[in-house]
Amino acid sequence: MNFLCISFFIFLLPIAGASLPQPLSFQKGFTQLFGGDTNLLRFHNDNTVHLHLNQYTGAGFRSSDLYNHGLFSARIKLPSEYTAGIVVAFYTSNGDVFEKTHDELDFEFLGNIKGKPWRFQTNLYGNGSTSRGREERYTLWFDPSKAYHRYTILWTSSKIIWAVTSLRSRWRYMRPYGMLRIGLLTVANIR
Repeated sequence: MNFLCISFFIFLLPIAGASLPQPLSFQKGFTQLFGGDTNLLRFHNDNTVHLHLNQYTGAGFRSSDLYNHGLFSARIKLPSEYTAGIVVAFYTSNGDVFEKTHDELDFEFLGNIKGKPWRFQTNLYGNGSTSRGREERYTLWFDPSKAYHRYTILWTSSKIIWAVTSLRSRWRYMRPYGMLRIGLLTVANIR
């Protein structure tokens, strides 16, 4: 049985202007959306969360507050073998507040057929539209099902950087409208 395990270590830059990221515990800053106790596990003084995806369900959570900027990072190991129909997303969004005009920054890992190159896409939506940003697809230069790799979104007042295993894969000098709510999600195609 294949399963997905994602390890999140969340840093948030407070709006007040502290220059160094401060860890935020899960209990203080997040609410579990779905998945049981076996799908969302907390470690390291509540600063690390592991999400597990099995053949029945996944897990997801969201932040309690809205943020203007931040460093959002996850160590992700994707499921192996045939994963067409499974999309894993690591994203920030305020769609629960602004349904038709939401902002979003994310990584989406598209399902894979064994032997084919793995693809992912980064998304930037502002005011509910890609006209304020866009989707861009990339091919990974490694097999993300063999080991954990770090995926990071650094959002400052002047730029947004998406990084894979410490290598910058995309950057934009623009600011989406409004404040973003952190949301992290795993989704499975249940058969």
